[in-house]
Amino acid sequence: MRVALFTTCLAEALAPRALKATVLVLEHCGVAVEMPTAQTCCGQPMLSNGLPADAARLARRMSEIFAPYDAVVTPSGSCCSVVREKYAGLFAEGSRDRAAVEALAAKTFELVEFLETKLGIDPATLRAKTCSRASTATPPATTTTAPLNCHDACHLRGIHRHGCTAPFLKAAGCGDVRDLPDMAQCCGFGGMFSTQFPEVSTALGEEKLAHVASTGASTLVASDTGCAAHLAGLAHRKNVALRVISPAEALAESLGLMEIPA
Repeated sequence: MRVALFTTCLAEALAPRALKATVLVLEHCGVAVEMPTAQTCCGQPMLSNGLPADAARLARRMSEIFAPYDAVVTPSGSCCSVVREKYAGLFAEGSRDRAAVEALAAKTFELVEFLETKLGIDPATLRAKTCSRASTATPPATTTTAPLNCHDACHLRGIHRHGCTAPFLKAAGCGDVRDLPDMAQCCGFGGMFSTQFPEVSTALGEEKLAHVASTGASTLVASDTGCAAHLAGLAHRKNVALRVISPAEALAESLGLMEIPA
């Protein structure tokens, strides 16, 4: 199976560690990963700004770039959702372009979804697998007890994965995974929403940080790079000591594939 990494614009710019972790976790599961260097934007910003023609051009380009692959995996829930939910509507029914983007949608997965539904991985068995790349870190002998919460991006609802991250990480031994109160509430990022309605965006983000604080968690795992950047930035501005990482990083650190920064 040929598997491609869908990097996304935000992850390339703001979360390269999440991309590295995605590759390491997939390799740990025996999957060789390729990264098409021609990929750029999926078109989500254009869709959010009411520019469907521009988004269609990028969707068509995405379908061409990823055509040779059997699966496309990304650590970003919202970008995965755009490909799966929005691309087909950009083209006429029965057209060649629509068929191409529908084929892309059918093989595009968020990382945890890919592990669970495509590879059929039992998270409890992840530690027993042999990594195909030598790790610089030492696999932990026992489960860490560091408290963490999981925030699933709103977009994961569209691909029926909202609420799936925390159970997987808990079963995989990623630490003391605590329930996040009102986890279904938006974090306030919402793409362009955060720039068009900054007061509302900030208020929602502050509520999310308060929910995290109420659990005593020191780490927040966010299933989308936009959510992660928004909440990490807000925490920094509010002098809140909170580490915000991706599910890929939580898995890679737990498996000893990446060291936890000091």
